[in-house]
Amino acid sequence: MKISIIGKGNAGCVSALHFHYWGQFLNTPLEIEVIHDSKILPVPVGQATTLPLPRLLWQALGADVTSKFSYTQKTGIMYENWGNKNKLIMHHFPFGSYSIHFNPSELQRFVLDNLKVNFIEKDENIVTYDEIDSDYIIDCRGTPKSFKGYDKLINPLNHVVLGSLPVKQDDVTWTRTIATKDGWCFYIPLKDRVSLGYNFNDKITSTKKAENNFKKLFDLEKTNAHFAFKQYVAKNPVINNRVILNGNRFFFLEPLEATAVNTYQVWCQYIWDAIIDKTCTLEHSTKRIKDYITKIQSFILWHYETGSTYKTPFWSYAKKLAKNNRGKDLDLIIKNIKNKKQPYLRSTTNNDIEYAQWETWNVKLWHEGVTKKK
Repeated sequence: MKISIIGKGNAGCVSALHFHYWGQFLNTPLEIEVIHDSKILPVPVGQATTLPLPRLLWQALGADVTSKFSYTQKTGIMYENWGNKNKLIMHHFPFGSYSIHFNPSELQRFVLDNLKVNFIEKDENIVTYDEIDSDYIIDCRGTPKSFKGYDKLINPLNHVVLGSLPVKQDDVTWTRTIATKDGWCFYIPLKDRVSLGYNFNDKITSTKKAENNFKKLFDLEKTNAHFAFKQYVAKNPVINNRVILNGNRFFFLEPLEATAVNTYQVWCQYIWDAIIDKTCTLEHSTKRIKDYITKIQSFILWHYETGSTYKTPFWSYAKKLAKNNRGKDLDLIIKNIKNKKQPYLRSTTNNDIEYAQWETWNVKLWHEGVTKKK
């Protein structure tokens, strides 16, 4: 079987890593090719992952990935100024586990240099998928040019201003997510700099005001860039049972909780279940991943529903939007946590739950952080 992946961004790299690694265990190894255009540059912003990506990098590229790949450890997420009970809410990862902070350009370079698949450099402006001679195509070409055929995801943000700070000696080993009067800001410590992103809603706060508030917050002389964004999911990420969308071509949701890369991996596994293991259909896998994304949307909205230390137009809007649109399936988990009962949605080997990428302890940490004074 031949699988062609279009694009070498985060989703293209994750898709190539996943299918190359697991394909080695088949009686007939998969043929993987990655079609990419080196003229297309990644967004110049640091990114963070959850726990699964470091393991996939290690599995697919070997134990020396830790010495060859430029990254910093991420031991958790520090929420600052969220809720109204505690100024700081620390979400530690389990003991002995960590994820990573990285530059997308570094990930792309590392995968291209080390993954043993066929990389084909060419113009990604493919007129028709029929040009590609493969059994399956995974399209990871980034944000679609048209949003016809996409549904809107519900979230209070639509704009970000980017900036950076010099590397700080002995900096934190976690992502800082700082609630601001206009939304929230990420602080990602990298090896060469600290990557910053000030997220806001430009219907409530002007871009100029957001930039000024951002510069004041971190004493910045200048900002690096700014851009508006939409949050969306494809109505049907599978085309003619052959072409499968992944990455921003499939969906985009803001970076709170660093859900993007993990969702790309989960979708790759659901695709595998359908086209390789054949334990389900692609239609069934599509329903699973869209349910997964709906849960991510809900869990992120829950963070806004609990508010922040700020009483501003943005937070009034965000709290109301979240309260009216968050999935009520979270209420069962919250209720059982309050009653000290074992929550459940889907059992795992340790009798814990999974709500998209989150388990009981994740939900419990946030619930206690916004309801109990520490």
